[in-house]
This record gives sequence, structure tokens and C-alpha cells, in this order.
Amino acid sequence: MNKLNPYHRLLIALPVVAMFALYMPAWAEAVKPVAKSLKPEETAILLVDFQANFVSPDGAWYPKFAEHYAKTRMLDRTVELVGKARAKGILIVHITEGYTQDYRELDPGNPGAFHRGQIARGAWKIGSKEAAYYAPLTPSPGDRDLFLPPRIQASGFGGTGLNEILRAKGIKNVAVAGFTSDVCVYATVLAAYDLGFHVYALREAMVGFFDVIADQMVSSIYPMWSQVLDNAEFERMIEPPAGSGNASAK
Repeated sequence: MNKLNPYHRLLIALPVVAMFALYMPAWAEAVKPVAKSLKPEETAILLVDFQANFVSPDGAWYPKFAEHYAKTRMLDRTVELVGKARAKGILIVHITEGYTQDYRELDPGNPGAFHRGQIARGAWKIGSKEAAYYAPLTPSPGDRDLFLPPRIQASGFGGTGLNEILRAKGIKNVAVAGFTSDVCVYATVLAAYDLGFHVYALREAMVGFFDVIADQMVSSIYPMWSQVLDNAEFERMIEPPAGSGNASAK
């Protein structure tokens, strides 16, 4: 039998190589499935900017969201969710925005519009009526909620020590809600993901500022950094508190 010359060997080898390349993804390391349940002692809800500016009828931005509140009961349902989460032992973290009376901590020459807009409106001054917290979410004396100092950065992790606090408490999972899904909530979700937390975006407990892109961000961009859930879906993921006798297997 005549031996195959190099050219014929190449013709035979090419289909084999192509077949291996086609099936290589099947040999790649399997990706671990995401958790289907969450331990309450490892989980926190981050409430971003539930302040009068957004939630009080005399707040500057309340009219923009009033129809959404009436249609979805967002505020009432968020209060209900937080109450159930507290009962299960989940840490509730209240994140607020606030500035000194003369905004000396900000750079008015920065061309970005976020802080320039606050200065121009005289908005979010610490202790002011519009910066006041949403009373229905205020914890009772027996609750272990955490109130962070007012921040000046878009992300809830910016300058608040939140990362270190959560690590010290053994928190691995964070669910994020609040204002707004296309500004500060998004910044918080992205920061939490980059810091290695497992992030759950509570779409029914947040609302967007820029109507054109907000819904699209939650449906198309948020899944890159989080698992997007309805309130009820998140509630079902939370395991009963340790020692309750009903703890489910992971």
C-alpha cells in the first residue's frame, strides 16, 4: 500500500481538526448553576434613596412617579417586602443621599451634570425636608436595620463603608431596590457585582428616571450584573431562619 503523502494527510486531518473545534465548547469546564435559595443570615436588602424628594407628595420629583406608584403600588409593596424580609432575619440597609448646606464637598466645575444639577436646585441638603427618609420604611426599635451616613456618590458603596460592613456581617447576597433604576440603583448594582456580591435586582421595588431607557436597562443590561426578580420571586428564594425547623435543602 502506498504511503499517503503530506498533502493527502493534510486533507484528512483538516476535517478532524474542524470536528474537534466544533465540540470543544462541550469539553469546557461546566459553569456552576446559580443558587435557587438564599440563607437569610447571608443576605441584605439595599434600599437606595427612599427619601421625600421621590416619595413625598410635596417632593420635587414625586409628580414624575405618582402615576407609577398608583398603578403598581410600588411603595406599599416595598414596605410589605421589607417587613417580610425583617421577619426572616435579612439585614435591611438604608442608603441615602445628602450634602452640606454649601455643597463644599462637591466640585461645581466638574462638567458631569449629576452634581451640578443638585447644586443648581439646592437639593438634598442634609436635614432638609426633601432629604427626609420615607417614614413607612423606618425600622422599629427592635429591628437590626442599618442606616448609612448620607453619601455624595452615585453608588451606595461610594464612601459609605458598605462593602466592609457587609463583609464583617458575613453578607454574600444583596438585593437592590429604590431610586432610580437607571442612575443610583444601577450604580449600586454594578458596584456590588464588581465587589463580588451575588446581586438580585428587585424590579418591582425600583423605578427609572429616564423613561425611554429605564425599562430596557432592567430587562437587557441588568442581567449582566444581577438576577432580576419580582418581589414574590425573591421572597420564595429566602430560606426559613436557622432553627425554625423548616429549613430547606440548598
